[in-house]
Amino acid sequence: MSFDGMFTHVMVNELNQNLRGGRIAKIQQPFANELILTVRSNRKNQQLLLSAHPSYARVQITDQPFANPAKPSTFVMSLRKYITSAIVQDFKQLNNDRIVIIDLSAKNELGDIHEYTLITEIMSRHSNIFLVNKENGKIIDLVKRVSPENNSFRGLLPGDDYKLPPAQNKINPFEQNDESLSDLTASDLRSKYEGIGLDTSAELEAFLNDGNTLSDFINLYQNNLHPNSANSNSKHKLGFFPIAFTNTTQEVKSFATLSELLDNYYLDKARVDRIEQQTKSITRRLDIILKKDKSKIKKLNKQLDQTKIMSKYNLYGELLTTYMSKVKRGSSTITLTNYYNNEDVKIKLNPEYSPSENAQHYYKKYRKLQNSIPHINEQLEITTNEVNYLESVLASLDYVDIEDVDGIVDELIDSGYIKKRRKNARKKRKKHIGEDFRSTNGIDITVGKNNLENDQLTMKLSQKNHYWFHVKDIPGSHVILKTSDPDEQSITEAATIAAYYSKARESSKVPVDYVQIRNIRKPNGAKPGFVIFEGQKTILVDPDRQMVADLKK
Repeated sequence: MSFDGMFTHVMVNELNQNLRGGRIAKIQQPFANELILTVRSNRKNQQLLLSAHPSYARVQITDQPFANPAKPSTFVMSLRKYITSAIVQDFKQLNNDRIVIIDLSAKNELGDIHEYTLITEIMSRHSNIFLVNKENGKIIDLVKRVSPENNSFRGLLPGDDYKLPPAQNKINPFEQNDESLSDLTASDLRSKYEGIGLDTSAELEAFLNDGNTLSDFINLYQNNLHPNSANSNSKHKLGFFPIAFTNTTQEVKSFATLSELLDNYYLDKARVDRIEQQTKSITRRLDIILKKDKSKIKKLNKQLDQTKIMSKYNLYGELLTTYMSKVKRGSSTITLTNYYNNEDVKIKLNPEYSPSENAQHYYKKYRKLQNSIPHINEQLEITTNEVNYLESVLASLDYVDIEDVDGIVDELIDSGYIKKRRKNARKKRKKHIGEDFRSTNGIDITVGKNNLENDQLTMKLSQKNHYWFHVKDIPGSHVILKTSDPDEQSITEAATIAAYYSKARESSKVPVDYVQIRNIRKPNGAKPGFVIFEGQKTILVDPDRQMVADLKK
């Protein structure tokens, strides 16, 4: 389901239970549309995520780590000025709409208490976060500023009066429990009631058709929360739900809280989206190169197919040379007997050439094709290796974390695919190579997060008797199991990690090759991450995210 008004209603209740009365200790904006408030409440720090992302807008408590940008945004500076150390008085929802209002009280430099509201509007691409002076209703600042010519309905700049989005004039289902609704379709329910999304309306329609009432449905939301991820019965599309939608979904996994549910659901989606935002220009360039390379491979294969007829040209030259006396100058064709199989062969001739010149013409075509084969094969190998390499780089963006993007950029710079950064660019700290895990039986496992790290781990940092894992014939990370005598469980766990850090992350029964590093070598001039090996064994595993998380050091 989407983050509709019904989900917003119960999320506001969860936020009040956990954060009301807490103090804002830290304010960060790790990404353009997302704000993290660290709230000290119930003797512990909790991260409140306010997101105005066009696809993943939401409000929740999150356990995910976020890096603090070196330079704070203007919005963060405004928030730090006015609401650092503010007390969270209350979380409220506007009717049953997707608007979350946080009432705050904070002291200024003189010790005077002032009231503010932090408002998150969840409206797809129009989502926004506002800091509003509660005393005069003025916008102090907002995460997305919009000029008046692009928005005639209300001002969306600092200093404007805060005005609510256009009202929908629908009924709040939590305030009016209409009992006679069994004849309403899902579309009717969405039109009549505020904050009911597609999935909720489909479940409510089926729920009412079973003889239940809207009061019964509201009671489930009030008293029987069951945060879960589930597949739609009709589309088998994974979604998140605050209660069990027993009529329209099949549960996949349940969670202790709504925030834990959202962390799990958005973990990969938000990460991939952030990486896409940071690497748009890079992926666009690599896609262009890939398109050219794949077109080149098609042309080379076509040229290679043409070389299959070179033996025919050689035969024509031989026959014309052998039967030279039968060839008349000015003829356009001649039929000669192939003395290898006694079959007649019809040969085209150039009337302007002499018999000898026609024979040499076919010999020349034969030699040209013959000499082209090594060059075509060389170009095919070079271009195919480049395609495999670029696809491995693009695939790695599907499973690396946001902090690993710089390593991939450095790899592309070293490989000459993108230009070097300017000299005055901020120097990166030297990072630990790879990501570390430990098997259940205590054996260390390390994963390369880009092709340069893969090379370092496999060819330089690991011992010859360690074991190397990689998904079979699919782009993925190199995984090193640091032992010469692995047990069966550690092999399975290392293979599972290799499957998870690969393009096959969303698949099942993924084949993973494993072999001792002594059996691996890197050809001279090969692209980063490319190795060849022999004597490997193969194991089938499922890329289990929870297992990978449990094994992380």
